Amino acid sequence: MRNLIYAACARGANLQRACEALGILVEDLHDAEMRIDGAVPVIKMWNELEVSTGDPCIGLHVGLQNNPSVFGLLGYLMQSCHTMKDTYSELQKYQKMLSGWISYKIELTKSECEITFGVNPLWSEVSPETARHGAEAAMSASLSFVYVFTGQKIWPLRAELVGPANHSKAEYERIFNCHVSFEKEHNRLIYDRAFGDIRLLNHDESLYAYFGETIREKTSAFVKQESFCDQVRQIVMRDFMGKIPSLEVIAAHMNMSERSFQRKLRQHNESYRSLGTAIKKDLAFSLLRNTDAKVHSIAEVLGYAEPSAFHRAFKSWTKTTPTQKKSEL
Repeated sequence: MRNLIYAACARGANLQRACEALGILVEDLHDAEMRIDGAVPVIKMWNELEVSTGDPCIGLHVGLQNNPSVFGLLGYLMQSCHTMKDTYSELQKYQKMLSGWISYKIELTKSECEITFGVNPLWSEVSPETARHGAEAAMSASLSFVYVFTGQKIWPLRAELVGPANHSKAEYERIFNCHVSFEKEHNRLIYDRAFGDIRLLNHDESLYAYFGETIREKTSAFVKQESFCDQVRQIVMRDFMGKIPSLEVIAAHMNMSERSFQRKLRQHNESYRSLGTAIKKDLAFSLLRNTDAKVHSIAEVLGYAEPSAFHRAFKSWTKTTPTQKKSEL
């Protein structure tokens, strides 16, 4: 966030207002341990950056100013990898240490190497415009990363974007230096298959081992600081893609058998079902309070097939309707 804000300020954004939108003080930008919770502050920040710069492609432009150091220890681990495929594999593995909002995935086909930049539906459904900025910032930053890793300007064969072509296609093709398609199923950069095998300039097995072990320790320490139920909530929120993940999936994340996982929850007077319901309720309240999303959109984000099902669930929680509750918040 710090690098994105500073890059936007170089393009005319107001530093104070950008931090206020994110819900932090300017001095907080230098606190490496601070984490921003929830999508709402991120949505407000991107809205502020677009308005203050007057740049409808602000994410695309500020992403270019990023480098792997923005990922902290993970960035150093990536720079120590052997090949480009290895760097994105590590990013894919540890991305949730950084954020649950943008995801990375690398796949090799017979002739191509595809890097997909996902956006959590909780963000993209509620605020597709700011989600577009987030995805485009990650995609253009990837170009800068490749140069840092390899010392070469390596361009994709083509780029695909989820968003509509309501901005300058020429500007996107200038940035990505390839053909760009819009209204696609995924945000992707597609390279030649040989891209995955390109070796990194700073590959170092000892550094790779050191940073890898340090990140594993840091991840473990971070989890241990939280109560068991808080840990479960964090994992559920990170894996939330329109529905609460199955108990089997979350138990596996916690390296526990299903029986042990359920027993541990009971020790905290919780069940997985009650925890899932509480998470949906909290998300519903947050979305009603902090966004302009329509009730039917919120119902979709929370995984309800029909708005009527969401209304029934909401009334069981609050004895009122989502519309009535929104007017009170």
